Amino acid sequence: MPLVCPDGAVVAYAWKRQLAGQAGASAVDRTRLALKAFTDQKRRFFPHLDDEEDGEGTDTASKKHRNLPALAEDNQDNLSDCKTLSDVLTNLEKEIPNLKVSTYERLDWLKRASSLPASANDNTMEAPKHNFHSTSILRPALQNVASMDKVAVIELFFPSIFRAVVSLHPAGSTDPDSVAFFSPDEGGSYMHSRGSSVYHVFRQITEHATVALQYFLGIRSKTALHSLLHWICSYQTLFTKVCNKCGRLLAMDRQSALILPPVHRPYRTLSVSKHSSTQSISSTLDQGSNAPEAYHIGCFSDNT
Repeated sequence: MPLVCPDGAVVAYAWKRQLAGQAGASAVDRTRLALKAFTDQKRRFFPHLDDEEDGEGTDTASKKHRNLPALAEDNQDNLSDCKTLSDVLTNLEKEIPNLKVSTYERLDWLKRASSLPASANDNTMEAPKHNFHSTSILRPALQNVASMDKVAVIELFFPSIFRAVVSLHPAGSTDPDSVAFFSPDEGGSYMHSRGSSVYHVFRQITEHATVALQYFLGIRSKTALHSLLHWICSYQTLFTKVCNKCGRLLAMDRQSALILPPVHRPYRTLSVSKHSSTQSISSTLDQGSNAPEAYHIGCFSDNT
């Protein structure tokens, strides 16, 4: 039987078969493209789920991926004492002396962020309501525990370098929910853990940090906050550490057409233990050769 088109035209049976074949091929192509797009997004935002290897798996990258769960398990055993939020922050401050750590309730941080432009360049910054430096001095022990239970935002501040905002959900837990990077001279209501900086360099770091957070939550769930905070501290050499691949400090980003420093820090090979992280991260300003690796966007590889 011939095919009758909606406009009344009659199409021969051979043409009918050809049109049906083209429609079927188009459906297959659309499905293939959709599957490819889904796979690319999964590898980008959930790299820890992509553990399957193609081929015989005898290359260096395959061996590295197979060793990641064992490395994560060792790190979790070494950090078994950092079970509470107070323990994690105390350990972090001891290991990173030039870091300023402050904790806030969610509403208090919004007030703090809105008032940052006026005090961003002040050396003597006003202490927030839940400043981790002063809680043990100004508050009794029982009240300090209660305040830690309400902490929902952690601020990591390296003067003249960057400010990182980490959200916890639920409040008072050691479960990081989101993270964002900002310039020290920024301020406003947009400065929260899901916000975006006005500077392109910190936007790139925030995007990279989101992927790192998902990796830590998937591979190192018990020590995700501890690993994330130490990984954030590796950016204290953002404007001084040269790229480990090209050996340059600044390079052109082809996608944005901007000159940027190395904004990517490896997170898969991050090794943080209770006693060794001081030597690997806190001394990066004085020991450039021992600093964590840094890469430009074009020089960074997913296997790094």
